[in-house]
Amino acid sequence: MIYFIVNPNAGSGKGKETVPIIEKIMRENDMEYSVIFTNKSGDLARVSELIDMNKAKAIVCVGGDGTVQEYVGLAVEKNVNFGIIPVGSGNDFLYSVPGNTPKFDSFEEKIKFYAKKIIGGKVIHTDAVAVNGDKYFFNIGGTGIDIQVLKDALPLKKKFAGAAYFLSLIKNAATYNASEITLTVDGVSERDVFLLLAICNGAYYGGHMRIAPPALIDDGFITLCITRNMSRLKRMVMFPSVKSGAHSKLKEVSFQNCSSVKLEFEGTKTINLDGNLVEFESPLTFEIMKGAVNFIV
Repeated sequence: MIYFIVNPNAGSGKGKETVPIIEKIMRENDMEYSVIFTNKSGDLARVSELIDMNKAKAIVCVGGDGTVQEYVGLAVEKNVNFGIIPVGSGNDFLYSVPGNTPKFDSFEEKIKFYAKKIIGGKVIHTDAVAVNGDKYFFNIGGTGIDIQVLKDALPLKKKFAGAAYFLSLIKNAATYNASEITLTVDGVSERDVFLLLAICNGAYYGGHMRIAPPALIDDGFITLCITRNMSRLKRMVMFPSVKSGAHSKLKEVSFQNCSSVKLEFEGTKTINLDGNLVEFESPLTFEIMKGAVNFIV
């Protein structure tokens, strides 16, 4: 059984348009499948009850990176394949998978391309990241200026799609106030004012910005992007360079491969998990799950 978890609101309503295309391909290939709709965060418990893990051959998210984050945990360290049919505004995770972002002449051609990959069932073993041991993300999590960027980008997404993140980032380069955090990486701690801390499995986020050029989805490491505070003028110079990854040349920006990251801070903090904003209390831990997902390519 192939389970398709469909977010009908993804891509400004494009999610629901995928269903007849997917169903046609499944029937033509005599595949047993089930379509489950989800359109709100916190829907995991209900959706999980509709999936028979003893029969599941694959679980496929039809939506954006946020939908993937909600449900990738169903496949972490499980004997089930996990796939993505991208209809979100960014779908940044796929940009870290070679050959998974070709150009298409039509929306239908795109959905057929990815649906046929699901049927083919070719997989690679990719990493995921556990958050406090009970949540997971597939691409990138973290905190800092990107949280405010994401908040300000949300009302712009309908008009500007993936470019909304870039527009918001330029604005916040001039206005964001960085905060002090105790950062522990593989047991070694420091306290500093950080502009951004990105815990990366994939390399891209926020509309295909290459925040972590060294990151690989199957290397068995978190790639931690550490951006220390800098002047507002330097931020204005830096942030346009994130698109290409050229920000990595700045002295305030560094990358570290590691297995675990812990953040300690005052009160609660909003954390970005693949575009989903979640409130956490201190301390907050991230741990790599090596080769934990059988990802369909």
